[in-house]
Amino acid sequence: MTTKTSSLGTTRSSVNLVRSSHSWTEAESAAGFVLRYLSPMRRLLIGVMGSEQEADQALRILLTHLVSAGFGEHRKGRLRDYLARAVRSCAKARLTESDRLDEGQNRLAAAVADSKRWLQLWRDCLLERAWRALERQEHLDGTRPLYTVLWLSTVQAKSTPDELAGAVFKQTGQEFKPAELQQLKMEAKAAFAQLLADEIVETLENPDKAAVKSEIQSLGIGGAFSGLVV
Repeated sequence: MTTKTSSLGTTRSSVNLVRSSHSWTEAESAAGFVLRYLSPMRRLLIGVMGSEQEADQALRILLTHLVSAGFGEHRKGRLRDYLARAVRSCAKARLTESDRLDEGQNRLAAAVADSKRWLQLWRDCLLERAWRALERQEHLDGTRPLYTVLWLSTVQAKSTPDELAGAVFKQTGQEFKPAELQQLKMEAKAAFAQLLADEIVETLENPDKAAVKSEIQSLGIGGAFSGLVV
């Protein structure tokens, strides 16, 4: 890699909570849209069903229904609430199908919209999707390593500015002075927060600013927006 010294301009530090206005209720393909959130659904179902194989069988029931019927009359509210109910329904259907409903009743308690387990899985999914989106942006841009800077700042939180600059150089071949790196970190944080807000918008029925703020609070991810103008 080649060394590249960057001169940074005005640092972006604001987030438009409703930059995107696309809601999950407008998705053309219910099954296709829900596939974005397959990971948290599957992980929840593994706990409810007791095995990966049974979880996958329950998921097939859900996806088959979505392909044939879509969201139907349930196309409202928050997507995470809809999916929690859908996971519970398909898990119950699979347990009944395999004559194991009695033994699985207690585990079904985890498959509700407000369970701590589901909220944790949902939060982790949205954060992961925002990280991956930021990483894709960096690969497309090639000149501003926002993902690399923010990720290294997160996993090496105790690093000095010089240590962080060295780590960024090792990863990208780009050299930044401490002041430039600090500006880049703020820009990276704003970019990540914006992508996270965009993710949240798509999971709400009426994604206005108040609704997005409420969801940020409910999911406990306010830290991603601290220090930024929203």
